[in-house]
Amino acid sequence: MLDSRFFQACEAAAIEWDVPALALGASVGGRVETFSVGCPVDTVFRVASITKPFTATLALELLAPQGTTGVWPADVRVRHLLSHTSGYDCECGDLARFGDGDDALPAVALELPSVRRYLGVEQAWSYANSGYWLAGWLAAEQSGRTYEEALAEHVLRPAGLESTSFGEPGLAGTGKNAVEGGYPRARRPSGGLVSTVPDLLRFGQWHLAQPRSAQMRIVHGRPTAGVYGLGMFGERIAGVEVWGHGGSFGGFQTSFLVVPERAAVFVGLTNSSVGGKALDEIEDAFFDRLLGARRRVPEGVDLSAAVRDGFSGSYANSDGWSEVVVAPGGLVVAFEDGEFPARAIGESTFEITRGDRIRERFDFPLEGFGRFSSRLAERVA
Repeated sequence: MLDSRFFQACEAAAIEWDVPALALGASVGGRVETFSVGCPVDTVFRVASITKPFTATLALELLAPQGTTGVWPADVRVRHLLSHTSGYDCECGDLARFGDGDDALPAVALELPSVRRYLGVEQAWSYANSGYWLAGWLAAEQSGRTYEEALAEHVLRPAGLESTSFGEPGLAGTGKNAVEGGYPRARRPSGGLVSTVPDLLRFGQWHLAQPRSAQMRIVHGRPTAGVYGLGMFGERIAGVEVWGHGGSFGGFQTSFLVVPERAAVFVGLTNSSVGGKALDEIEDAFFDRLLGARRRVPEGVDLSAAVRDGFSGSYANSDGWSEVVVAPGGLVVAFEDGEFPARAIGESTFEITRGDRIRERFDFPLEGFGRFSSRLAERVA
């Protein structure tokens, strides 16, 4: 299925987005094909938030989805942690301060009551790493072991993974978001794994074969694009459900997708801060071969200047500030890495049209809130 034209598209995307190393693979009905640019296909990459489906799998093995946390109020259940619908902020400062000992994750759990809560459960979907630290800690407590030991026992070994761990990647991240040093141990449940294309293909195959995994693909929340289950984003392409998760940390951007109806898995790994843009194009080429269609390009919506002006202002959360101003035909949003023009694709949803954030979406789900980079931010001015 992955013919020479597909491989040429991969090479072109890597060149266009200046990706030094890219490894990818697909499994369809058990048939595996792989390809790489700039590295061996079994190179170990930091996979970042692809860790979340692993943590969700562990949590569902050891915890009741309707169980309370004992840390956040009783209305917050385990399923809210795994679906990003708890209403809590994403972060809790620099977790490197907790060190690399076995007490790092328990120490975070003690601080989680201080994380800001914006909304009640299920009022708005908002990406929250904090919920995954709590889920990882609860699973570890239930198992009587560390989070890492519990994940190895209940997920990594049963899935037959040989190169997936909390070690270091086999190459350095690149680009504006590249960092030196290891990944903070306290953050591991939200994004600490390193892995390879062959291992993640095995994980995808194992996931599709597990009856319990189907509950991860039940809709619990609605991000700016598609839906979210328990540890996985979902979307429809040509009427077929596609589920998975991307990752972005320290100069690595990655993608893990499953297509249950076609018994298919796709994995793409890059060591670039904008590697996700190359993977967007490669995923579309994969969908074209598997489903006969690419992701739908949303049509623009004509919003008056007065409506658009109602969204302008300053928004803040633990990640920083976002400034929104009206521009001809759309909005301009400013982040720390620059200003980006955006067009309306819904009554309150916008898509960035240029630059390193092209095709990223932001919206205004509730009065007084914006949602940027999948995280709620409160309007402050």
